[in-house]
Amino acid sequence: MDNTDLFGRAKQDLYEDMQSRGIGAILWDNSTAGFDYIPEINLADDDAEMPDTSRIMGLYAYDGTLYLIEEDKAHVNLDDLYNPDTEVKPSVVTLSPDSADKLLGNPSEKQGFTTDGSLEEWLAIADCYYQALNEENEETAE
Repeated sequence: MDNTDLFGRAKQDLYEDMQSRGIGAILWDNSTAGFDYIPEINLADDDAEMPDTSRIMGLYAYDGTLYLIEEDKAHVNLDDLYNPDTEVKPSVVTLSPDSADKLLGNPSEKQGFTTDGSLEEWLAIADCYYQALNEENEETAE
């Protein structure tokens, strides 16, 4: 199996994991999530003089494709996903597929959603996904 096959399989496994958990999208607050590192991808071409780094704030499983949600580029705000009068601001929010579709819509028609990134960047983001799930479970248990 070459790297391209491995990369595709890793993305598909992540997509299937989200589906099996009933998750259409998972969003996290990079400032409070407590990850070991900040999930980022480089969107610049190999010959670009300056890097174009985008910080990732979540994953969106839409129509068979897994998208990264770019912080400050996608028009998504965690503050809109909880009631500040009755709830503590969460570090992680998961959305059902129906809720994700209603809130996020078709990512190929919107800015701030990408399927770009290297195998190494996606593996780091997958690690953040599993850390986010653990963090959400801890928040829910409290």
